[in-house]
Amino acid sequence: MPKLHLHVNGEPVAIDIEATTLLVDLLRGPLALTGTHSGCDTAQCGACTVLLDDLPVKSCSLLALQAQGRRVTTVDGLARGEQPHALQEA
Repeated sequence: MPKLHLHVNGEPVAIDIEATTLLVDLLRGPLALTGTHSGCDTAQCGACTVLLDDLPVKSCSLLALQAQGRRVTTVDGLARGEQPHALQEA
């Protein structure tokens, strides 16, 4: 099983995962970041969108291993301190 190293919402993560694990499944499963959703299973709706090195990607169509060594920001990580981000408030 491959070891994945990345930063999620500013925190370093090192985890063993199956090579076929989708990024959305890693975020919602072992990392328990449930703000990212798998809405349509066709990569059309955008509910699974996260920032990968500050660029939006649909995490339901990206293997977690493709994020090796990169920065992932989810909706859970958008707040600055105690102040929620406008997207979180919406």
